[in-house]
Amino acid sequence: MKVLHADMKKGEMKILIQSREDCWHLYNIIEEGDIFSAFTFRSKEKATDKIRSKKGEKEKVYLKVRVTGKEFQEFTDRLRIRGVIIEGEETGAYHTFNIDPPMEIKIEKEWKDYHLKRIEEAIRIHPKFAILAMDDEEATIAVVHEYGVEEVAHIFSHRSGKNYEEKYDEKEYYGQILKKIQERSLPLAIVGPGFEKEKFISFAKGKIDDYIVENVSHEGMTGIYEAIKRGVLEKMMEGSRTSMEIKIVEKLLEEIAKGGAVAYGEEEVRKAVEMGAVEELMILNEMVRKEEEIIKRAEEMGAKITFISSFHEGGEKLLALGGIAAFLRFKIT
Repeated sequence: MKVLHADMKKGEMKILIQSREDCWHLYNIIEEGDIFSAFTFRSKEKATDKIRSKKGEKEKVYLKVRVTGKEFQEFTDRLRIRGVIIEGEETGAYHTFNIDPPMEIKIEKEWKDYHLKRIEEAIRIHPKFAILAMDDEEATIAVVHEYGVEEVAHIFSHRSGKNYEEKYDEKEYYGQILKKIQERSLPLAIVGPGFEKEKFISFAKGKIDDYIVENVSHEGMTGIYEAIKRGVLEKMMEGSRTSMEIKIVEKLLEEIAKGGAVAYGEEEVRKAVEMGAVEELMILNEMVRKEEEIIKRAEEMGAKITFISSFHEGGEKLLALGGIAAFLRFKIT
């Protein structure tokens, strides 16, 4: 993401959306009632036309809308922003923008501190990583984005079963794994129980270079999340948002289990904020607008605010706790 122009007195910001991760940040910045402007495509229709062309011939136009809704589809490039046209053709009609990087946009809104922090975070470069979790029966490959963990391949060796000796071909199994890895060319963590990962590395010698190896207790997505919790991404490169979020929720669960100084759920967290007890507030991205008052009061007392995506295991666990929680300076009753 790149900020092209900002005028906070007018509440205006022009932004260049450069990547899929930028779409995720934009999804968490844009809100109902904001003014959103960009070039887009809209079906041609003259006043004299009674029937629109079946092909839906479109032309490029610049529109300004008041936002009424948004939709983000994880692990695709699709972010959709819907609103009522307030400037441009067909004023008063609805239009949906499909955000496709690279794309220049303009946002007019009441900018809050947490919006600006999200912009600052989006400007920084955040690399993606791949994790391969494998044993002698199956291999799972996942890509770690800023907003979640995407399973991109699952490969079976066909080693198990009555006739596995006839079906199993080690080189074919390793070859399929290598092909999927090479399709993405990302820094790679190879994890799993046993020695199968070392055998695969020997097979792939000279064909992969940016990788590390770690032991975990499981294969599959369970093994991948285990590796993330153990800090495997930090060992490859500092700055993984997803890894940080998962680990902070795990720390929260540990503190809950041992009766530590934590609060979770809207009622408990609100009480902790009112008592000035909050040291760090954690909240799901989609709950930010609903809980603006809590966030503002927590910030005023100097609390750190951490936004958590619901598109990974950590976010799912926080959702089960009410979507909002806090580490406290002292226990409350």
